[in-house]
Amino acid sequence: MNFPVLFYISLLVVIVTVLVGGVHYKYLSRPLRILEWLIVINILEVGVQWILISLHVHNLWTMHYFTIIELAFIVLMSSSWIKQRYSRLILFLVLAGFSILWIVSKFTFEPLSIADDGTATISKILQIIFSTYLLLIVVKESNIIWTDDPRLWIAAGVIIYSAGTLFWVAFFNKMLEVSPKRLLQSLSYNWILMIISNLFYMRGFLCKK
Repeated sequence: MNFPVLFYISLLVVIVTVLVGGVHYKYLSRPLRILEWLIVINILEVGVQWILISLHVHNLWTMHYFTIIELAFIVLMSSSWIKQRYSRLILFLVLAGFSILWIVSKFTFEPLSIADDGTATISKILQIIFSTYLLLIVVKESNIIWTDDPRLWIAAGVIIYSAGTLFWVAFFNKMLEVSPKRLLQSLSYNWILMIISNLFYMRGFLCKK
């Protein structure tokens, strides 16, 4: 499959984001280091998908594993920034519940042979909720300069990407049934959101706080 220029631009932006995080890694807080590794894992997952599709090998199973890994990293990142003990407990309880659902889904309604529409959609909704809560915490702290707070940029980036791709994720199996041309058109929307969200992550890495 020949990818359009937009795909390579989005890939370049993601790689630059990782490089920015890598250069500043020793100065990054624990949550930002978690985010850095999540982006690296995302690049590796896309790379595996690319290799498999070029070999005409089934690659949808990689999406299943990235879904659970992504939510786990988001929970770890968010909990590191949230001071309230009961809020952190809720985050991990939700992750535990989702993990059980994820395991059950592989043996029932969502095998590895198809895209994980259901669990991926739930994961995106949870990411939006967690990041919105984090954003509200930042807004309530009137003694800080918001633009210098990495929590603002990271939470906003997660919300933009998760909310923007929610419909796309929910109906991904249906989109696989359309022509390759139409599929690339729908993927272009995802790449645009990826560029925007990673620019937000990059700004978060560059915050002095």
